[in-house]
Amino acid sequence: MNFVAENHLITNGNTKLAVKIYPCAASETIILLHGGPGVPDEMTEVREFLSGHLQVITFDQRGIGMTDPQNCSFTMADYISDVNHIAAYFALDGFHLFGHSWGGLYAQLYAREFPERVLSLFLCSPASGTGRQWSLTEREVFRYNRERSTLGEWIWMGVNTALGLFGSSSAYRRLFRQIIINYHKGYNVEPPDPEKLARINAKAGTRTRNAIKKHPPLGVFGKTPYPVMITYGEFDAYGKSREFVLERFPFARTAIIPGSGHTPWKHNLKEFGKILNDFYVQGH
Repeated sequence: MNFVAENHLITNGNTKLAVKIYPCAASETIILLHGGPGVPDEMTEVREFLSGHLQVITFDQRGIGMTDPQNCSFTMADYISDVNHIAAYFALDGFHLFGHSWGGLYAQLYAREFPERVLSLFLCSPASGTGRQWSLTEREVFRYNRERSTLGEWIWMGVNTALGLFGSSSAYRRLFRQIIINYHKGYNVEPPDPEKLARINAKAGTRTRNAIKKHPPLGVFGKTPYPVMITYGEFDAYGKSREFVLERFPFARTAIIPGSGHTPWKHNLKEFGKILNDFYVQGH
């Protein structure tokens, strides 16, 4: 099916958000929160599947894509405000949240603050938490990339990491190009899209990571008023740190996607699609 997006540029304080909405008449709405930070991803296969059942909203998070990061701030409160501002713009009282990787942590942060607005929470390979938990997740990603890089690739990743910390978006783009390649090694996935890479911004990534490390830890959610689904790939980048998420949501449904790494819709869409169908179509 061909779902046509409506494009909106929504201002929220010191940022502009490039937002796409895929209308679906008389349906509930889902907001997709991509990974990164500082790296856009519309999660095309997920969006295409969900667009047949829900009104889907995707957006480039603050400081990337069409937005100007120069005067943009990157606190967790800013990110939460962005979701509320998008919801207000489209007159949404409640909506589903789907978050991948960093977006999975973003979704948890939002649900902690505004549980009454969340209809369901789908955490796909979610980053495990703020503060020290985020640092543990980053160490796991570090090891994962080292194992999948040649010596030359690994050296250039180190160089581009350093340059990215000093604000070089071109270096940050080269770094994430290699990270994306590493995530897909062993799978039949096309190289990173140059248009997507061009929207990556070092400042957004670095400042958001610093804000995550300073943010207070998330506590246990317990039994939530909305359903929660947590998935990881069989060969995911995240290891022991995922235990923090599982302990935080003791009543969540969980699944391991066989034959998949960190991006299940690219690695095993058939099995991941079954889980999406069970959760969003059969479960609601």
